[in-house]
Amino acid sequence: MRAPAGARLRHERGRVAGAGTKGASSPPQVGLVELFLLFSQLGLSSFGGGVSAWMHRAFVERRGWLGEGEFAAALALARIMPGVNVLNLAVLIGQRLRGASGAAAAALGLLVGPSLAAIGLTVAYDALAGSAVLHAAIEGAAAAAAGLLIAMGLSSATHGAGARRQGDRSDAAAVGRPRFVPRWQDLGGIAVLLTVFVLIGLMRLPTVAIVLCVAPVSIALAYLAMQSDSGGAA
Repeated sequence: MRAPAGARLRHERGRVAGAGTKGASSPPQVGLVELFLLFSQLGLSSFGGGVSAWMHRAFVERRGWLGEGEFAAALALARIMPGVNVLNLAVLIGQRLRGASGAAAAALGLLVGPSLAAIGLTVAYDALAGSAVLHAAIEGAAAAAAGLLIAMGLSSATHGAGARRQGDRSDAAAVGRPRFVPRWQDLGGIAVLLTVFVLIGLMRLPTVAIVLCVAPVSIALAYLAMQSDSGGAA
């Protein structure tokens, strides 16, 4: 006896979601010293900015300690919280991996090394200020950081789109509808993304105000998408 279409749809969506977050459902066992040293390395090696991109590379791409969705949610929360964005992100990641002690180790690791390096460079600044090699190195590091930020955005978008396409194919197979059907929810999500990019990235409007205005629209679109999927499965 075949299961109802709604049950098959829920099973397929759960299986795809589980596959998309594989390895990130439960935090890995990470030592506090290892976490401190890793964040110290990230802080010391991220000349020119782009620390969040280096974190994505270290925790999502290389070690798989966080999923794309987890990192994106932490990054969004870190940006709307008061304080320094990268420090907020480090605290959130540390808390996710090792709780309160992990948050403290991540914050200290990100701050101690770069602070000591900044003090040392400040002492030697008078001797290095006129060096053309130093200025070229800083400009090159800043360009590399900008490129890494773009790569992080493209990687996250690619993973998210791939997971969504896989989920759409599974939904279509479960309910017996054509595989490629335009989804207005996808267009709504793209519209929200472009709106935030233009208002914050290009027009330089306040981040908190834009998030408070756009977030309800995005939540409403996600809720309507869930209702639409549930209605189609009934």
